[in-house]
Amino acid sequence: MKKGLLISLVLLLTIFTKAQNVYRYSQFNFLKSMYNPGALASDARLSADLVYRNQWVGLAGAPTTIGLNVASELTSNMAVGLNFCSDKVGLNQSTSISAMYSYRVVFAERQYLSLGLGLGADNVISDLASASTTMPNDPAFAQSYNLWKLNASLGAYYRTSKGYVGLSIPQLFQQSPSGTESGFNIPRWHYMLIGGYYLEIGENAYFNPNIQIKYTKNAPIQGDFLLRGVIGSVGVSLGYRTENALIAGADFMIAGKLRVGYSFNYGIGSLTRVKGASHEIHLGFGLPYYFSSDSFSGQKFIGRNGKFRRNYQLRYNRSNNLYRVKSRN
Repeated sequence: MKKGLLISLVLLLTIFTKAQNVYRYSQFNFLKSMYNPGALASDARLSADLVYRNQWVGLAGAPTTIGLNVASELTSNMAVGLNFCSDKVGLNQSTSISAMYSYRVVFAERQYLSLGLGLGADNVISDLASASTTMPNDPAFAQSYNLWKLNASLGAYYRTSKGYVGLSIPQLFQQSPSGTESGFNIPRWHYMLIGGYYLEIGENAYFNPNIQIKYTKNAPIQGDFLLRGVIGSVGVSLGYRTENALIAGADFMIAGKLRVGYSFNYGIGSLTRVKGASHEIHLGFGLPYYFSSDSFSGQKFIGRNGKFRRNYQLRYNRSNNLYRVKSRN
């Protein structure tokens, strides 16, 4: 009985806050432009990221989320992208799609400030009429709704060759079926702050701490802290979510263009046995990826076998048939 009440409480809280909530992923360091249109094409000149999150495994009606982001750099000053997200929890489902654009003020070869705008629509579905209730013809579950509403996002993003910081408002319009919380409501805005740094610790290794903080009025500040270490093509992450959950994950780079990642969340609070763990799978494509163990030096040489080699004297080496490659990241 106690467990059933706890499950009902968790689901009710999720259902009634979802309309004002912003999706959060544990692998947010790979999914920056899903929150911030200013971060478009910041990790690769052309990129595509697909993520699937299954939250609170084993709990009936628990949230499942699918997100897709595609981004392309048009010039050194401009980038465009598409964002799609579908989220389902209990009897409620929300789907959002938007087109995004960012303009960059370039200070140096790999340093710029980008301002981004997203514009699209949200679809909110609540199938309350299909619910099985203990009281026949319960008026609270008598009506379902299916709404399409305009939405938009804003973001600023500053990038250097070694790190990034960004601030965004992922949803300028709140999507509620009715009431004062719906529409363009500034007090209900969610602000997302992200930051990360890439510290090269060897020829083929680097350390990558990341942070994400979400703030909205009259709610506790939420944060994700992620420490990621990379050796060669393998990355391992450990982190903490302020809702009292641990984060652990791994990612693998394949041929320098394809990244596969997995993340696991496990709560350490009093509701852990009720909620269950959460799993997240990420599949990314980048052409080319900027932040990798092969891309930190500003200048590189590439040999006949196609592999990168460093040469800090930047000389043409005829004996090894090496050609200088100017990095554009």
